[in-house]
Amino acid sequence: MIIKKADIERAKQTSSFTTYDSMLVKGVAIVLLMFHHCISMNQVEKHTMNFFPFESYHWPVMVCDSFKLCVGMFVFITGYGLYKSFSKIDLKNRAVFNWTGTRLFKTLSGFWIVYILVFVVTYLVDKRPLTIYVTGPTKMEGSWIYAIIDFLGLAKIADTPSLIGTWWYMSAVVIMIIFFPLLYAMGEKFSYFITAFAMILLPRIIGQGFPGSKNVFSFVLVFIFGMVFAKHDLFAKLDKFTLFKKSKLLSDIVLFFVYMLAFFMIVYLTDKIGRKYLWEFNYSIAPLIVILFCNRYLKRIPVLNRGLMYIGNHSLNIFLIHTFIRYEYLNDFTYSFKYALLIPFVLLAISFALSVVVELFKKLIRYDKLVSKVIGKLFSDKNKKPEQS
Repeated sequence: MIIKKADIERAKQTSSFTTYDSMLVKGVAIVLLMFHHCISMNQVEKHTMNFFPFESYHWPVMVCDSFKLCVGMFVFITGYGLYKSFSKIDLKNRAVFNWTGTRLFKTLSGFWIVYILVFVVTYLVDKRPLTIYVTGPTKMEGSWIYAIIDFLGLAKIADTPSLIGTWWYMSAVVIMIIFFPLLYAMGEKFSYFITAFAMILLPRIIGQGFPGSKNVFSFVLVFIFGMVFAKHDLFAKLDKFTLFKKSKLLSDIVLFFVYMLAFFMIVYLTDKIGRKYLWEFNYSIAPLIVILFCNRYLKRIPVLNRGLMYIGNHSLNIFLIHTFIRYEYLNDFTYSFKYALLIPFVLLAISFALSVVVELFKKLIRYDKLVSKVIGKLFSDKNKKPEQS
């Protein structure tokens, strides 16, 4: 996809938070994901790394550990996009069914092509699918049925084997799409403030506590944030917000340090207290701060903003591929670059290159056109609200 300045400007005329803005946020989230997965205590114990300009690994590891917030950034964008799409349909049973089916198929279709390619390549390399699905399982007898469950993005929900652990997020996306109409109905009827408050209280009332870093419920608050921003067009309002009416520059400088201070306070408190009590700060508030920072500052920086958009456009492929590179097949090569600030970018470069190959293959076989045709056959497109005359 070629990102042109003219296209971005045209998009801004119809939306305060454009597709390109969301791509930039996804690009930032992917960069944070690379650091989160590459710089951890687990990897520090396995590999010799140079943490220049820091004297020790403490601060880099602490900050990179907080970058799990990248998941919250993706969830926010999902909630925002689903709200924008869902609010345009006529809320009848058939329309809601068609909308849900279309969203699921479009989302999973991006996963399916990568799944098939990874399945084939890893089977040829070391028969990984056979080990994961058939000979490896110990809780229950191995079966290729696990491959089908994984292919449908349901492995985390069904608690069955998956080709790679980070694919748990596909189950989270499936849950978010399926339950979105219910959450939308609750928010519209009872207000999103009450709905969010209920979601915060529920795990504490029932005594569950911290749902876990791979549980979709841990990210439900930031999902609601995305819906609220879409409903009230808050990005447009924040674009006009200024602390000092006579000096927008001074306002931007003050807000810059406010965002930075708030973010590092959350990182510090999370490190000291842990996530099991106030996980919403790390998984919901911190992602929102980073998104607001991106939208106010990073998108103004030429070249950098375009580069992040390109990365964001490949975010799904990079997410699905990168763990195989980092953890399974090129672990030693990735960490051979020694410098902690460099290693995540090496992983990003390799993953991005493979994503480009995937996209070229999709174009070669006309995959996206095939997906569109299947969606057109399976789900009626007559689900939008009638235009007002």
